[in-house]
Amino acid sequence: MELKIAVIDDLRHDIDNVIDMTEQYIDSTDKTIKADIQTFSDGQSFFNTFTKGMLHAVFLDICMDKMSGIELSRRLRAIDDNIAIVFMSTTTEYVFETFEATPFGYLVKPFTFEQFSKVMNKIVNHFSKVSRSIHIKIPRSQLTIDLDSIYSVVSSGHTTLVNTTSGESINSTEKYEFFKNNLLNEQNFAECNRGIIINLDCVLTIKNNDIVMHNNTLYPLRTRNKKELIFYITRYIAEKMKGEL
Repeated sequence: MELKIAVIDDLRHDIDNVIDMTEQYIDSTDKTIKADIQTFSDGQSFFNTFTKGMLHAVFLDICMDKMSGIELSRRLRAIDDNIAIVFMSTTTEYVFETFEATPFGYLVKPFTFEQFSKVMNKIVNHFSKVSRSIHIKIPRSQLTIDLDSIYSVVSSGHTTLVNTTSGESINSTEKYEFFKNNLLNEQNFAECNRGIIINLDCVLTIKNNDIVMHNNTLYPLRTRNKKELIFYITRYIAEKMKGEL
C-alpha cells in the first residue's frame, strides 16, 4: 500500500519532522506500506494543485499566512469527503473549530512518535479496511449501504428513514429494531433518543439538549441516562481526535 500524503506547514523543520516520523513509522511496520509525500509552505499553493482523490492524507499546520489550516480544511472537505485530515498546532485552543472537518487527529507540537503513530495507524486502517455494509429492504427491492455512509436512522411509523452522508434519504421497509440490532454494536453509532440512531462520526457538537450534526441537523438528547450518553459521545470524539479509534 502506498500512502499519498501532503504536509502543509510554513516551518521547514516541522515539515521535516513529519517526513522523518513517517519514515520511522514505515520502518517499524511490516514494510508493506510506502509513502509518497508532497510538501507545501502555505495552504493556498497547495489548494491550487488539489483535486479529489489525489491524496490519502494531509497534515495541516493551523496557523499559516495566506490561508489558515482551518480554512483550508473546509475547502478540502467540500471537495473530498474521504481524505484524512490531521491538524498540527502548538496549542489545543483550536480543537473545537476543527470538528467541522471531521479530522483524523490533532497533534500538538512538539508531538511524540507514539502520538504520531496512533494517527498513522488510524489512516492506514481506514484506507486498508474492508468496507462494512448492511443490506436493507426498500419498496419492491433491496439495497446495500456502506455503514460509514449512514448519517442517521429515524423511526417513521411502519417504515424507517435512513439519512446518508450524501444527503439522500432512503425510506426502508425494515423495522427500526432491525437497525438497532445491526448498528448499535458498532462503536460509532448510538441511540440519542427513542427512535433515533446517529453516526458519531457525523456529530459536530452537543448544544443544550440537542446533538448538532455536521449538516446542522438537530437531534434531541433523551432525558433518561442523558449524562451517560453525553459522556459516551464526547469520549468517542476525544479518542478519535487523539487517533485512538
